[in-house]
Amino acid sequence: MQINSYIDNAFYQSGAQFIKLNPYTLQKLHDVQSCDLMGTVAAIQAANKAFVDWKASSLDERINLVEKFKKIITENKDQYAALEALDQALPLWFVKKSSIDMALQSIDEQVAAVKAMHPNSGIQYSPVGVIAIVASWNLSLRLILDRLVPAILAGNAVVVKISSQSPVTAFILADILKKSEALAGLVNVIVTDDAEVKKIIVSHPGVKAVSFTGNIHSSSEILALVNKTSLQSFKKIQISSGTKNSAAVIGEPTSENFNDIMNSFMLGQGQMAWNSSRLFIVEKHEQLWEERIAAYLNSLKPSESIEDNSVWTPCLKKESFDKFDEIKHMALDDKAKLLQTGFVLNDEQKKNFLPAVFTKDMSRCSTLQQDQIHSPFFILSTVKYPFDIPKYSNVSYFGFAAHLWGEKEKLTKVADALDVGLVSYNRSSVDVAGAVSGVKQSGFGLQDFQSFGVFYSNVKKLT
Repeated sequence: MQINSYIDNAFYQSGAQFIKLNPYTLQKLHDVQSCDLMGTVAAIQAANKAFVDWKASSLDERINLVEKFKKIITENKDQYAALEALDQALPLWFVKKSSIDMALQSIDEQVAAVKAMHPNSGIQYSPVGVIAIVASWNLSLRLILDRLVPAILAGNAVVVKISSQSPVTAFILADILKKSEALAGLVNVIVTDDAEVKKIIVSHPGVKAVSFTGNIHSSSEILALVNKTSLQSFKKIQISSGTKNSAAVIGEPTSENFNDIMNSFMLGQGQMAWNSSRLFIVEKHEQLWEERIAAYLNSLKPSESIEDNSVWTPCLKKESFDKFDEIKHMALDDKAKLLQTGFVLNDEQKKNFLPAVFTKDMSRCSTLQQDQIHSPFFILSTVKYPFDIPKYSNVSYFGFAAHLWGEKEKLTKVADALDVGLVSYNRSSVDVAGAVSGVKQSGFGLQDFQSFGVFYSNVKKLT
């Protein structure tokens, strides 16, 4: 497939290009035209031109456009899910459920919220201007729509930068924009592997706000860029950064909970913002859990395609392999107990698959407890009592989500003590629609994802 940026309602042609590989076969999947600096500036200019008209649009006009988006996504659900699943090396059923369906639910919730707004003579909301959305690759259509929809409903124009790890999301967004007959320049979609483009988007005076999702290192770069240009123009900033999500279960493994708990780790191979990275179990159930996890890992086989039901899927980035090797060497030196997949990868499979590991009793594990690993290297931790879970979970630098399994009444005190932005009961955070306001290093800036809130709108008080 040929993939281009979509600027001012037209596909942009540039000289440079890069290749996206099929993560299962490592053969060429897409030829991608890499947007250059000239195209990036053109996108920002087109967005500012469109903003002049769109800021004067009625709320009904904005809702109508967003509902067109929803209709198009619904009609093309299978195609969009298949495209994104292959780029991101995720099972098709999972992308349908956790990207497409969650995005549609989020659209409904955003539209319902603006419809339910009651006029307040003391508060006035006005659009900000051009908002830049810079998105990471995992379930990227969902991530983008969680931010694009409130931006549009508030009356803003948008420039979206797609991750080079999932360039097909640019094709999907362009398809939605064309079919919806959106105002020219209202939403501009940039796909590139040129690091300078991100710098231009963030620092350009024509961009008034930046919503960023990505790892902690990329987030730090964004903050440095914004700080560097702050003397010329302040920008609103919204960062959804790294995660280190704990899963905790107070009972023994059962047929009702076990697969859901393991899926929270394995679907995405520890690379996604929603993935669990550490499992807390209660001491009296320790042996049952170890035996069940060991048997589960021993039964896994690498996925061969997006139609395969296996949750053992490829990893996308070289950094994941490097970090995995680093942590595994530390665990072996530490003589930690390792529960790991029994299937032996051949040399070809080792190029795109990593074997899942749960480590136990690792004394030198501060890096594993606190930092992002972006690979399927997980921690199994035993506590004597459930109220000990927050003490150990909260050592992480991040505070995105926690996944608790068991009777909600028995987990309330655990939930109250966790330093996270979201606690989900008996399900993963990936099954909760909408953006999450993370705490600690998982969130920075204006963590308000409502159309008429302090990020997507300028709020004026009238007295």
